[in-house]
Amino acid sequence: MKASIFLFLSSAWLLFSGNAGGQSLTGQVKDAESQLPLVGASLVWFGTKTGTVSDAEGRFSLQRLPGLTQLIISYVGYRKDTLTIAPNETTLRIALHQEGELQTILVRSDKDLDTQPIQSELLTTQDLRKAACCNLSESFETQATVDATTTDAVSGTRRIRMLGLDGVYALMMTESRPGIRGLSARSGLQYIPGHWIKSIDINKGSGSVVNGYESVTGQLNLELAKPENSEPFSLNLYANMAGRLEANINTAQRLSGRWSTATLLHASHLSRTNDQNEDNFRDIPEYSLFTALHRWKYQGKNMEAQFGASLLYEDKLSGQNDFERNTPFSAAHPFGYNARAQRGEGFGKIGFLSQKNPAQSLGLAFNIVHHQQETEWGLSRYEASQRSLWLNVIFQTEFSPRHGLRTGASFQGEIYDETYRAQIESNSSLQRRREEAVPGAFAEYTFQPNESLALVAGLRADYHNLYGPFVSPRWHVKYAFSKTSILRLSAGQGLRVANPLAENQSYLLSARQLFWANDLQPERAWNYGASFSQRFLVNYRPFQWVVDFYRTDFQNQVVVDLDSSPQALLFYNLEGRSYANSFQISADYELAKRLELSLAYKWYDVRATFGGRLQAQPFVPQHRFFANLAYTTPREHWSFDATVQWIGPQRLPNTQGKPEAWQLPGQSPDYVLVHAQVTYRYKQWEFYLGGENLANVMQKNPVLAPDAPFGPDFDAGLVYAPVMGAMLYTGLRFTLPRK
Repeated sequence: MKASIFLFLSSAWLLFSGNAGGQSLTGQVKDAESQLPLVGASLVWFGTKTGTVSDAEGRFSLQRLPGLTQLIISYVGYRKDTLTIAPNETTLRIALHQEGELQTILVRSDKDLDTQPIQSELLTTQDLRKAACCNLSESFETQATVDATTTDAVSGTRRIRMLGLDGVYALMMTESRPGIRGLSARSGLQYIPGHWIKSIDINKGSGSVVNGYESVTGQLNLELAKPENSEPFSLNLYANMAGRLEANINTAQRLSGRWSTATLLHASHLSRTNDQNEDNFRDIPEYSLFTALHRWKYQGKNMEAQFGASLLYEDKLSGQNDFERNTPFSAAHPFGYNARAQRGEGFGKIGFLSQKNPAQSLGLAFNIVHHQQETEWGLSRYEASQRSLWLNVIFQTEFSPRHGLRTGASFQGEIYDETYRAQIESNSSLQRRREEAVPGAFAEYTFQPNESLALVAGLRADYHNLYGPFVSPRWHVKYAFSKTSILRLSAGQGLRVANPLAENQSYLLSARQLFWANDLQPERAWNYGASFSQRFLVNYRPFQWVVDFYRTDFQNQVVVDLDSSPQALLFYNLEGRSYANSFQISADYELAKRLELSLAYKWYDVRATFGGRLQAQPFVPQHRFFANLAYTTPREHWSFDATVQWIGPQRLPNTQGKPEAWQLPGQSPDYVLVHAQVTYRYKQWEFYLGGENLANVMQKNPVLAPDAPFGPDFDAGLVYAPVMGAMLYTGLRFTLPRK
């Protein structure tokens, strides 16, 4: 995750250098996100044992030493950095970012370009509050890097895409631990409430080897509300015109100088039948979702520990309007859909900071997950469970300000049990049990000879008990032509074991028969990328533009074939080529004071070999355009945000052979999405009113053959546009500030 220090000079820069000996440095160390003071942060002159720690208000005073200019600032749980102190500086304001595994840049018009090699975007609480962002799947509407779409016309599930590829190829993490993966690869995006999220780091490309071997197109890391720096109490209530109601409560308490705790609660419910297109199918499911997280934090002088647990329960009901919870699943009754999920998770971290060398630290982390789900629809039934254990040990050190090393070991163990019945009453079923054990080791070396050049070379080796050993090399290079013009290059390999049923269940909401190759192999791919970012002033206001290009080449891929037959869904290993090209150019400009404009254009060329023929992946628009306009009044009482997205045509799967009334064209029409929100703030209160899909765009016939859901032409999985039209919502937030 990201770590950088913003330094603001409090005195004018002199044209000559004086003797710094005998002077003192004073200042304050804060958390960059919350702006709360960090107590006990270490500040040490490089190569010496001379230093100090920040007090209860984060303030410090440190004697200057003749000839020394490198100051090391560290804090357990935050990323350490080395600062070059100019001879005449006397006052510092330092902001540290939470510890994580990725070093990122801030692509925000009001932020300085970072000096780290890996290209990323940081979404903060301010960004997330531009929209309701009820959960993670709805948190990407006001940015251009991640695309979010609906998977089908029945389940209400959403998916994301990065660099033109499905979100399963991006590593989803929660505070640098494994997050949404496995059985939760689809539904898990709805499991994380937006009110819990403090920031999202979106890393493009293969990323760091420290985080694992699974990332191909990117890494997303979520930072949740923490005990030590969160408000004592915060409340978020939400309601929309479809009948969706949500409540979120976050509490935090500092028990002593070292111990703190937090509890996060979320409930979401919808019990109204919505059918705007009048096809006799619910546009979105009726559901109830409850989730809770409780965590503890211990902060010692040279040691930090945190641990916690979360629980989740979800129950969804959808299908034809007349289907009720007690309706049998049979062809003699209305078509129904019912999904239930229970999930429990435990996690912990412990970090040690060397007393002799603040540049050295040792971290240990674990994550335990038990996930169980049962889904019934039509005449089919799917049951699955996942048990996971993840362990990670990281040692970090710096030999000098130019040379750094992170190394360690990891273990990922999982047990999957899946049962799929195409006919509920049939004794015939597809049963799969997979037990995985993957120990691994990694090392990542950073070389930064000067402020212009930085290189990161990483290598990890893992052994999979089912598929044998594999190696994942990754490289990142940054070169700064100036302080405001930066070039970044990256290359790396990723590997993942697919879960085809869990990841593609939406395509089975149809009359398709499932055909599964018996020897599915892990998916392997190389990702290469280049980006250039530049910042300058236009009419004395900051302007920043970023252009990047990434290519992903698959050595193997589990092909999801919807084209061989409109009555079949096939999973098989890649036989031929599969690749994705992604180009993006974006710009951020402050049109006037407190009026910001963000623009982006994206071009995708994503192709794979289906049945011996190389063709475009379905449901991937080749062209996308994004615009966001945000304005805040001078006293920040009012905020206005508007987002417009143009989504170009998408290739649609083959439907030849169906009756003409249910045949789709080769390409979808393009469409425009418009979202807007108004927020009013008064003291601890925020009131917001907004609208989604204000252009009222709805896909024509999202359910094929809705009048014959048990017939051969039924298909609810070919969705390329919104299923529901315009949606208005309102809500409020209340925050009790820390004393």
